[in-house]
Amino acid sequence: MAAPLKNLADLNSPGDLAKGIIRFHPWQERFFRDPARVIVAIWHRQAGKDFAAAAKAVDDAFRTGRPWFIVSLTQRQADATFDKARRIAEALKKVLKRRGELALETAEFREYDSEIDQWFRQTARTIRLPGGGSVTALPGRSPDTLAGLTGSVIFTEFGLMPKGGYDHWRVIFPLATRGYQILVISTPRGKNAKLYELYSNRQDYSVHFQTILDSVREGLVLYDNLGRPTTVENFKRLYGDDSGWRREYMCEFTGDMEALLKWALIESCSSPDWPIRVLRLEADGPYDPLFWRSHSSAEKIQRLEIGWDVARHSNFSAVWANARGRWFGAHRPLVYLVLMRECTFALQRRVLMDAMEAVPGSVGCGDATGLGMDSNETLSARYGGRWIGLAFTEALKRDLASGILTSFQDGVPQLPDSRGEYKFIHTDFYALQANREGRNLAIEYGENPLLPESHCDLAVAGELACEAARTLAVPAGFAVV
Repeated sequence: MAAPLKNLADLNSPGDLAKGIIRFHPWQERFFRDPARVIVAIWHRQAGKDFAAAAKAVDDAFRTGRPWFIVSLTQRQADATFDKARRIAEALKKVLKRRGELALETAEFREYDSEIDQWFRQTARTIRLPGGGSVTALPGRSPDTLAGLTGSVIFTEFGLMPKGGYDHWRVIFPLATRGYQILVISTPRGKNAKLYELYSNRQDYSVHFQTILDSVREGLVLYDNLGRPTTVENFKRLYGDDSGWRREYMCEFTGDMEALLKWALIESCSSPDWPIRVLRLEADGPYDPLFWRSHSSAEKIQRLEIGWDVARHSNFSAVWANARGRWFGAHRPLVYLVLMRECTFALQRRVLMDAMEAVPGSVGCGDATGLGMDSNETLSARYGGRWIGLAFTEALKRDLASGILTSFQDGVPQLPDSRGEYKFIHTDFYALQANREGRNLAIEYGENPLLPESHCDLAVAGELACEAARTLAVPAGFAVV
């Protein structure tokens, strides 16, 4: 959200390093200048939290020679924040005309996630500045990763830390009593978390609170999907998620999010006896339509029940196909999974058509929101009552989540072994987050720790396959039990 860096020939004082070359928004300026030992910034999305925090860390590291650590939940987020810090450090070095190069270092380490019983190979990235200061960005999902750190710490999206962030805070807080700073920046989540405690204690901690309404009053310009300036009301309508709006943009601490499907429940629907075929497509190929006839149990499949979560660029376009037939009994095993990235809609439609025609009588359900509308209309016209497209609304997200929860509780899905190479399928379902807000179930799509490119794209495709099975009748002439 901050404007591009501007290099100046001189600065008024060493204490104004970043101030001299970066144009901050007013709320970023207040945060940057705050000298408090513990700072809590509850800001709406896209308010420039990471940028302002990275600038504060680099500025202080240049001035004092002290180390800073930026702790994120995932490797992707850590790398993104590190890139901001690196660019800011390069600009400051030019302005200060400091001798010596910025040294960039990497260090690999292993981190254990007890929730899903998984070790991760992670990377910490460090900028060493002339004068001795340093800024290190690293993923720290486990509090054990942070043990032994000495320096100032920034937590990014602290509200998402496991177990409410209590264990992370317990490890890090002693640094504040030793002269270092702790900056906690996040959008809010539930109230049963350390973030809410910190936010509520304005007597002991410096709290910066910024909703989107506050930012607009202070000069923030919002844009619609065509890049035109727009109002808050229209921006909210385009966002199309009331509960998400209250949390992400109005900074309300709503119900506590937790996994919709417990890990033990997902594992109970996993078996090494169910084979699966997985295809990944990048750009436009190569693709062989015979993929849809390649399953070892192909002759026993009487129809496919297909779900399609549509995407074109950043996320996966995921196609999920369950098998139905007498041989499978009451189970609906996942038999085919296709993950497409940067694939044209022409190829994506071809993949879906081949899937529908591989087994006569197959049915499917797709995401008809936005970019998916045209393709779903094409499939609906081609396959009549065997294909439906659904526009995602809050009500639909709740219905799909309730449907998949019931399905797992009844033991209907069958997934491959959760301890093998396809564990990423299970963690995609585990990333589905939910909370109860009164009578309503609010759903959020989290990031898959084993497949960071997916924000529950596979799980949504699985939900849509379940919806296809529930709502689409067996076509006349196809006796499937």
